[in-house]
Amino acid sequence: MGFTIDLTNTERRVSTAEFALRMNISEKELYQRIKDGRIQSPIKDGRKNFWLNSYVLACITSSGTYLKPL
Repeated sequence: MGFTIDLTNTERRVSTAEFALRMNISEKELYQRIKDGRIQSPIKDGRKNFWLNSYVLACITSSGTYLKPL
C-alpha cells in the first residue's frame, strides 16, 4: 500500500516525521541537525512542531550546506 505527498502546495505544514522521511534520515538525526544549527528549529502550534514546505524543499535541494533560519 502506498501513499502520495502533494508537493505543489509550497506553504503547507510539514511534520517532523515527514521532514525526516523526505530527508531520508531518522527523526533523531533531524533533531541532531537542529541542535547543530544545520536546520532551523520547527515552528510550534500548541504541541505540534512543523516547518513550511518551502523550507523543507530548500533543505532537500541544498547539497549539505548549512541553511540559515528564515
